[in-house]
Amino acid sequence: MKIVLRLLFLAFFGCGQVLANPVIVPKPNHLVWQNDQFTLNKNTTLVYLDDASQASAEALHFWLNKTSGFPATAATRKNDMQSGIVLQIDSTNFSQDESYRIEVSRQQARLIGASKAGLFYAVETFKQLFDHSFFANAPVNQSQWVIPTVQISDQPRFAYRGMHLDVSRHFFDIEFIKNYIDWLAAHKFNVFQWHLTDDQGWRIEIKKYPKLTSVGARRSQTVVGHTYDYQPLFDGKTVSGFYSQAQIKEVIEYAKARHIDVIPEIDIPGHSTALLAAYPEFGCKNQTLAVEDNFGIFEPVLCPTEQTFAFLKNVYSEVAALFPSQYIHIGGDEVIKTQWLESAFVKQLMTEHGLSSGEQVQSYFIKRVSQIIKQLDKKMIGWDEILEGGLAQDALVTSWRGEEGGIKAAKLGHNVIMSPYQYIYFDAYQSESSEEPKAIHGLTRLKQVYHYEPIPKQLTQGQQALVLGAQGALWTEYIKTPRHAEYMLFPRLAALSEVLWSKQKDWQAFNSALPQLISRYRQQGINVSTSHYNPHIDVSFNATPRITLNADGYDGALRYTLDNKFIDFNSAEYQKSLSVFATNKIYTVSAKQQLNSLGEFSKRSHLTFAQHKALNKKISFVDAPAKGGAKTILDGRFAFDQFYDVNKFAVFYGNNMDATIDFIEPTAFSKIVMGVDTGRHRQLHPPLSVSVSVSNNASDWQEVITLSQEQITGPLLTLSFEPQKAKYLRVTVINADNSQDPQIPKLPLYIDEIAVF
Repeated sequence: MKIVLRLLFLAFFGCGQVLANPVIVPKPNHLVWQNDQFTLNKNTTLVYLDDASQASAEALHFWLNKTSGFPATAATRKNDMQSGIVLQIDSTNFSQDESYRIEVSRQQARLIGASKAGLFYAVETFKQLFDHSFFANAPVNQSQWVIPTVQISDQPRFAYRGMHLDVSRHFFDIEFIKNYIDWLAAHKFNVFQWHLTDDQGWRIEIKKYPKLTSVGARRSQTVVGHTYDYQPLFDGKTVSGFYSQAQIKEVIEYAKARHIDVIPEIDIPGHSTALLAAYPEFGCKNQTLAVEDNFGIFEPVLCPTEQTFAFLKNVYSEVAALFPSQYIHIGGDEVIKTQWLESAFVKQLMTEHGLSSGEQVQSYFIKRVSQIIKQLDKKMIGWDEILEGGLAQDALVTSWRGEEGGIKAAKLGHNVIMSPYQYIYFDAYQSESSEEPKAIHGLTRLKQVYHYEPIPKQLTQGQQALVLGAQGALWTEYIKTPRHAEYMLFPRLAALSEVLWSKQKDWQAFNSALPQLISRYRQQGINVSTSHYNPHIDVSFNATPRITLNADGYDGALRYTLDNKFIDFNSAEYQKSLSVFATNKIYTVSAKQQLNSLGEFSKRSHLTFAQHKALNKKISFVDAPAKGGAKTILDGRFAFDQFYDVNKFAVFYGNNMDATIDFIEPTAFSKIVMGVDTGRHRQLHPPLSVSVSVSNNASDWQEVITLSQEQITGPLLTLSFEPQKAKYLRVTVINADNSQDPQIPKLPLYIDEIAVF
């Protein structure tokens, strides 16, 4: 029955346009398709012409054989071949070690690498010449396979092409780590940064300090919801796991065979709760701690004592012995300095070394660790906070809080890895659809990733050369399973691969080829996201509201409803902007895209809006909201039911909202609808009270309604009262002021639309 239904569904949608040539990601720098084809069948031979090519030849043979059953073997042959598949390493006429050429004619497919790495990348490109069905993880009964004839000459743009994975917040087993490395290799990444320690778990065996894993690798539970939720809940489920040194060696060898450098990250001096739960004597307070079960930034910090530096020397010595990489990442990010500044020891240290601030203490700490790393014949990398108070000599900077840290480091003569969260952090939402799985915050669309440029224009040519490349990141606070991780990675990983490898990108070509790429991923069993096709919905207000629908990627009709009903192929098809709306009424428009090529629908997007009486009126505040917030509060668009996006709210950090709306002339109204909390997936402290007053002179105010904290139920609040007619409307929201959380010392008010009816 399922097969019949799918065939009917495909018959309705249509088969979609078949691409004449396969998609290759990342896009090669020189590619010429030719009008013929090479055939793989039982008679095809696969040979390698030099011993250095054997590993790549055997890997290609395994991949071809498991699906097709041929070629029969990968054989060595010292003389050249005029037919079949031929692999060789020859550095002649190549300018970079990672360069390669592929020459596919009717008789022969020749893969030439400038080095072992170059030949490896040639194989990864050659695989993509096959139909997506060849990527199935099972044999396919087919007598022959054809690929197009082509000439490819290719080399990377950046030497450093990195991807990060956090295994502290949620632990991922060795099988997943190997899959992750395979995905990076297939997209021509050459660096894997392994975030092994944080507040929520220590994941690497250190033989000299067994309690790091016996205590630090296990937490009793995990927060349900978001870090900053009011009254957070916990799941009561133990999370544990770490990698033995034998397992780490296994991963390193696995990555080495795929030309990927594994960089360990041991995050200090902050993000050290798990460490200090095991060995509290290395903290400034020597306090009893539990491995952290919440997410965010926490006060426990390593104390800059000689005892601590001796401990770190032992830890990093074992790490250095395990990892052949020339780099060790020491974190250095998000350090709360409170415990340092309260410590008698640190105060004395500051006096002795002429340190005047917490930032200078941090610089002292990082420079001491830098010396340890240098003595181990390694190079230190840290997040851009290591710039605070002065940068250690020879340190590399991973710029994550935007590009400013990278620009500053490059101007100081330091090598830089760009990793701005606004563009290439893959724990952010991929679309505004309400059906997206929970993410940390923010919005990083596929299109944003693809258009990221790692080289800042502010740098001179010499300084630009210090930008080694860029690195994506997958933090896992809200990513518990491999399937969720896959969803967050794909296809954004493909977009980033072209940022780092391809010298000439082509968004239109990438966009057009995406259905084929998604099909290829699905053949591999990957849970790829189709969020790229989720509709964008916007509203403009003139005489009546007009709704417009569009999407970053188009693959079929946009269908919509105005009543929150289920969307299917019988739903209305969007042709042009919609304008059948009454004023002073709340509407919700929902939309999905019909994906012809994939035989399915996109996820649902929706927007709640109203053309109310205060729309675009003048509004003033006693204390202004955060930058950009004022324009959102009377724009007609609600955000209470959307994913969390700070830019869709008026945010008051530590302040009350005291807002006055000027109607210009006396206006009748009897109801206010407003949001008093953040969007979907996050719940903050409710206000202490909400009150509404009216006036005709903005001086003499008459209160018409007040709600106490117990009466405030968010995120959407409706205040109904006796009909009023006034020129001015005043809404006062009193912020709670009882924060005990150092992460949010100033509790924010998130105010959505103030819709007046």
